[in-house]
This record gives sequence, C-alpha cells and structure tokens, in this order.
Amino acid sequence: MKIIENAKALWNLFKDYRSMNDDDLADFYQSKCDYYQNYVAISLVVGAFVSITYIFSDYLLNGTYLPTLIPRFSILVALALFLVLINFVRDSKLITFLDFALAHCIVLATMWAIYHLEIKVHASEGFIIMNVVFLTVGFVSRPRYTFLSSVIFILEILITNTFNHYPNLDIILALQIPVGLAVVCSHILLTLYYLDHYRVRQKLELAMVTDPLTQVYNRHLLEKIVTKNALIDAQEPIAIAMLDIDYFKQVNDEHGHYTGDLTLLYIGKKLSTETHGDDYVIRFGGEEFIIIFKNCDVNNACARMEQFRRDIEAATDTPVPFTVSVGVSKYTGDFAKTIQNVDSALYKAKNTGRNKVVVV
Repeated sequence: MKIIENAKALWNLFKDYRSMNDDDLADFYQSKCDYYQNYVAISLVVGAFVSITYIFSDYLLNGTYLPTLIPRFSILVALALFLVLINFVRDSKLITFLDFALAHCIVLATMWAIYHLEIKVHASEGFIIMNVVFLTVGFVSRPRYTFLSSVIFILEILITNTFNHYPNLDIILALQIPVGLAVVCSHILLTLYYLDHYRVRQKLELAMVTDPLTQVYNRHLLEKIVTKNALIDAQEPIAIAMLDIDYFKQVNDEHGHYTGDLTLLYIGKKLSTETHGDDYVIRFGGEEFIIIFKNCDVNNACARMEQFRRDIEAATDTPVPFTVSVGVSKYTGDFAKTIQNVDSALYKAKNTGRNKVVVV
C-alpha cells in the first residue's frame, strides 16, 4: 500500500536525519533556508500589509478607524527594519530569527489593535489565522524553533490577556494548542521531505564534479575551490602535483582503448586510496591528474609522489605494466602560476627520461 511505502520512506529519511553530525545539519538547514527564504520573505511582506487591511473589520466592530489606526500601521516600522537587516544577513539562524521576529511583530500589532476594540470575542479567529504566518516562516527554520515560536505565541496571548481580557480565553487556548502542534508536525514532515530533495541535489552536484570513468574529481571542481585565482580556505602549507601516465597513447594503440580506460580507472582508484581525505585528486585531462595536498609541504608531497611512482612501477595488478611522471611545486597563493610551475616540472620529468618525480 502507498501509505505503508510513504511511512517507510519517512522512517528512512528520519534515520538519515538522525545520522547527520552538527556540520551536516548546519549545511542542511542553510540549504533549506536558501531554498525557501525568498518565498518566506515575500509572504511576510504581503502578510504585514494584509494585517493592516484588518482596519476595515475594526471599523465594523468600533464604527470608527481612529482607535486602531496606529496599532495597525505600526507594523510598517518592523517591516522597514526587517527589509534593511535581511540584506546583510546570510546565516540561516539569523535569517530565521528575523523572519520569526517580524511574524511576532505582526502578532503584537494585532494584539495592540485588539486592545482598542469594543468587541474582542473575534480575537480567537484572528489568532488562528496568525498560525498561517508561523506555518510560512517554518519553511526556513528547524522544527524546534517553530515549536518555540508556538510556545511564545501562547505566552503572548496569556500576557496580553491581562489587559485585553479576552472573553473566550479558554476557547482561544483550546484552539491554539492543537493548531500549534499541527504546525510543528507539518514542519517536521517538511524537513524530512526536504532532506530527500537535499540528498538528490548533493548527488547531482557530486556528479557534476566527478569524472565518470576514474571516479575522481573533474576540472569543474576547480570552479568551486578556486576563486579569484586562489584556493578557497587555503591553509598552508599546500603542495600541488601533476601526474601523467607515460606512453599512454602506446597503451591505447597496442592494447585497445578499453585497456586504456581500465588503466585510467586503476590509477584513479589508487590515487584516491593513497591520498588523504582532505586532499583533492582531479582528472585534469586525458591521462593527466592533479593532486592538491593540504597541510603538506613540498618535500613531503615529493616523497609521497615518489612512493606512489615506485608503487605503480612495481605493481603486479595493473591492466598493463606502465609508469608515471610527476611534477610537484609549492602552492604560492597564485593558483595559475603554481599550475604553470607544476606543468613545467612535469614537462621536465617527461623530457629527461620519464618515470620520475621533478620538483620546481
């Protein structure tokens, strides 16, 4: 049955969610916030202006606009502040705070207007409508923040009751508590379903920067990790190596392109195995690979590539026997210049006998 299948899918998503560490969760909620924030911000702006139009219902209850005129239009002050601050904020937690703050300002402006109404019995309907605002903001927030917001909303009702004296407070609370819980449950489901979207997007992003044959990164990764000709988050020492399979054209000519592909796959797997988790292995083009060694000086990088070269030369599990030439250079802070240095070192290795490591 479809219901059972959906329940199983949700359970698997929940287990996936529970397995995420703090860094993963932070990235997940930042992604969720980035995805929905435009919708939430526009909805809040519209909601703020719509809340002003309740001045017409105030007129029907009071027979005049004047008593609730200032309370209703006071939301424009909070809205202006929101529109200014939201342009300078990128962190999902701060964005969520600003969203909820504006939502609660709409609530407080409404409660201020209710104070000036002669008939307050319709406050219960207004408070139920307010949950639509919190439902909207919850698109960018963590479920626990939505729960906290619902608790704050109930406290706001209880506090303002001391001077608004809602004639049907028991009905207001009887309606608000289950509706608040429904909003929280809705956001738990939304979070889990967005996790499914998030995982699909991660796979697509990984596929875009992954070479399908060798399963190492492709050149598109450089667009992500190099900005303004410098590595992002570069913490020296960093060394860069460029590796080339010797006489690879001869491998293709004598043994066929399938064997050549197997050779590329072999070296891709071996590079991935023998580098560290924070290193980058990139298929730069054809039979050339770039290795970016993080927290590694040029001497250490040279030693590691020399060991790798020897391992390849002595390997007995390769599709065909082959050797590699390697150029190594220190990362100078200028990525293009460093690549030129590495390419020059590789050129020297290939033109002085191949099957060696050269440092520039």
